[in-house]
Amino acid sequence: MSRPRRKKAAAPAAAPARPRASRARQRQRLIDACISALHLHGPSKTTVEKVVAIARMSPGNVRFYFDSKDAMLVASLEFLAAEFEERLLVPIAALRPRPVEALAALVDLYLGAEIASTRKVSVWYAFWGEASARQEYHDICGSRDGKFEQLVRDLIGHLIDETGSRHLDADAIALGLIGVLEMLWQGFAFQTESTIDRGEAKRRALAYLRSVFPGAFSRATGTAPAALPAGAYASAPLLALERRALFRHAWQFAGLARELAEPGDYVTLDGPSERALLVRDAGGTPHAFCNSCRQRPHALAMSRRGRFGELVSCPLHGLDYRLDGTPAGATPGGALAPL
Repeated sequence: MSRPRRKKAAAPAAAPARPRASRARQRQRLIDACISALHLHGPSKTTVEKVVAIARMSPGNVRFYFDSKDAMLVASLEFLAAEFEERLLVPIAALRPRPVEALAALVDLYLGAEIASTRKVSVWYAFWGEASARQEYHDICGSRDGKFEQLVRDLIGHLIDETGSRHLDADAIALGLIGVLEMLWQGFAFQTESTIDRGEAKRRALAYLRSVFPGAFSRATGTAPAALPAGAYASAPLLALERRALFRHAWQFAGLARELAEPGDYVTLDGPSERALLVRDAGGTPHAFCNSCRQRPHALAMSRRGRFGELVSCPLHGLDYRLDGTPAGATPGGALAPL
């Protein structure tokens, strides 16, 4: 007797990964071609024939993946919005605790070739141009812009808190940065990839941020040391230290040579650490002195500019000095202190 043979168990069906992946590639190929067609022709003049010509596919492929031309256009816009979120919004949001780093990275990504190619920028503007007539376009573009604006506002607000710059308006600064970025995008839309200077565009955007937060963004770009904390700008002891350490021995602008055209002409300057008196002597040589009486620390000359006779006089104490600063007659206390 022969034993009955066991039936072999059926092998599990293999997942149709390859066909599914192939379909996804084909669909993305059509979307890429549609974006190129939109760049060349705009939404109203983009046709299925133009898309498949760029994709090198048959018109039947479009009907397989999209119900209509309009559906393909919306899918292309959705792809751009998803790409913007994935490559910019998500990674920058992860940097919220470090707003300087986040804003610098935001500028770099927003103006980078991956997101801001001339092709993609022109397509964004093309869709926005027709958003008033197409609710789908308006919703997708508006959602992207709303998320971006909120992210920039959050980062600016966080940076204001971090730097103690309570006097700044986060909404106004965020609006300014978005305006700078949009203007640079508009410039990209009218150029070719070979003529865009992305480095200069990023420099200009960071210059805006540096003008508002100079210390923070100087650190981020490695151009200067950190800024003082906000409270330092209202500190009298720090002001006195700054005047002694930074300005006392530095050159200061006092006036123009033509203001001392003749012997006896003078100009005065209330400098950061000294009141200065500049005068041209009888021989034509200019001198700089402390604008202070040797007897008491009051000014010898009160006006911004003028002309002495033969002497610089302090009528209050009866002291006279020649135009070169040396004492005249019996004036005690020595010459005027030079600067």
